[in-house]
Amino acid sequence: MTLGRTAEAVAAWLPAQDEPVSEESFSRVEGQVQNLTESELVELVDSGEGIVAPVLAEYAFRQYTSGAAGSARRSAARALDYGARGRAELLALAVLSGDVSEFFIKTRLGAILPTSGSPSLRQFADGIEEGIRVALEMFGQAGGIRAETELVIQDSGGDIIGARIAFSGMETSDVLGVIGPLQEGALAEVAAQVQGPLAVISPTSPVVPEGSTGVYSLSSADPGAARALARYAISSDLYTAVVIYPESTDGVYEARAFSEAFQSYGGLLLDEISYPTGAFFFEEQLRRAEALLPDVLVLPLPARDVEVLAPQVTFYGLDSLEIRILGTNGWREEAMLSRVDTRYTNGVVTASPQPAEGQSDGYLRFVESYESYYQRTLPDQVPALGYDAAGLLLEGIRRGASTQAELLETLSTMPAFSGATGRLFVDDGRVVRDHFMGCLQDGQVLNLPDGARADPILSPPLRDPETDSIPEGALDRVIGFRCPVTLVPSVPVNR
Repeated sequence: MTLGRTAEAVAAWLPAQDEPVSEESFSRVEGQVQNLTESELVELVDSGEGIVAPVLAEYAFRQYTSGAAGSARRSAARALDYGARGRAELLALAVLSGDVSEFFIKTRLGAILPTSGSPSLRQFADGIEEGIRVALEMFGQAGGIRAETELVIQDSGGDIIGARIAFSGMETSDVLGVIGPLQEGALAEVAAQVQGPLAVISPTSPVVPEGSTGVYSLSSADPGAARALARYAISSDLYTAVVIYPESTDGVYEARAFSEAFQSYGGLLLDEISYPTGAFFFEEQLRRAEALLPDVLVLPLPARDVEVLAPQVTFYGLDSLEIRILGTNGWREEAMLSRVDTRYTNGVVTASPQPAEGQSDGYLRFVESYESYYQRTLPDQVPALGYDAAGLLLEGIRRGASTQAELLETLSTMPAFSGATGRLFVDDGRVVRDHFMGCLQDGQVLNLPDGARADPILSPPLRDPETDSIPEGALDRVIGFRCPVTLVPSVPVNR
């Protein structure tokens, strides 16, 4: 037989066929039998090793929940014949009666939300809760041996003390994982209170407390874009880079993420140049980058900084030196693109959690489910964050996690979850999203195939002012970049 560790232990405790089961072995088997998979139960029973009451009763239960009522009743009767007692007897009798509801695994998720905070905070919390309930409707329904997932909400009141009290109440609610709190300070307070393995996912905190284990945020700095840009640069034979970044938490983190990934792939990082948050003039930083003549200038900027810095890249002539610009998700913000002249953004290569050709399947599925559940149009993107936080936890439960420790372990190893805000997975203690490569052209984001570069826009060489003629052998000038024409579907960059 091919058995997991729990099944191997159960098999080891079982006596040879037709031998009596000791009280100790019976107790051990009964304590572990619920953790066996259906296939392991089948193998134990078919082999003859599992012909003991606890295994037969659990086998009958699984048969019943999978729709094989007749076979389940026969297995339940055998369990009673083999002396079922305690839970095994009650389970066998429940199968024979046709009501096994009290034996379903009950799953609870917790949410710490400011339901009594300020009006604006309450409205925000309502949006998060709406998204959570859509996720429960989609992924938390009863199935197999699991009952419908319950949601336990504790009010944080919108402050740190309230968050501490709310978490204390959550600890007594037997939840597998917690959604929230929403605010940075409240999340830090809860993280300090966590004892043991527990997954805590804030939909909105901009910062994850340093040194915390099992505490995540969907809105903290995501290294996915920077890593995707690094992979893109190397795959496009662009081997030297300079990074200019703001001295903000996110800016420093994304710059470091790009630098580490780029160098690990074999790239040469020429310089990392920071600027004070809120700066308006970037001549010093751009002149330093210009002097190094990198293949790419990486600008992990928020949209507000793109609006100020992008025109200065052109003004100081970096685009005329065949230096390609790479940017993170801030370069794709629609409102910013509508305000900035396209000559300053054309040819910029970006990485974003959403594909260039529109919204992802996960987002469209969320919108359809939200509008069906609430019978109204999705008002904003706040519910998407609640949906994804709950969806990650529910996906871990769907994959078999039934304890806090198992859920935390499953989150760190399971494949990406196709959520509303992207394809999410846990990597090195952070929630990370897969990213799609795109190229900005005339205010739109175009697909960019692997290895493709923005094409330089060439202009004839300037005339010599003394001779009023073009010098012999003079090369065409680069005056900017345009995106390559492609119809290739957008796919996430490989992790």
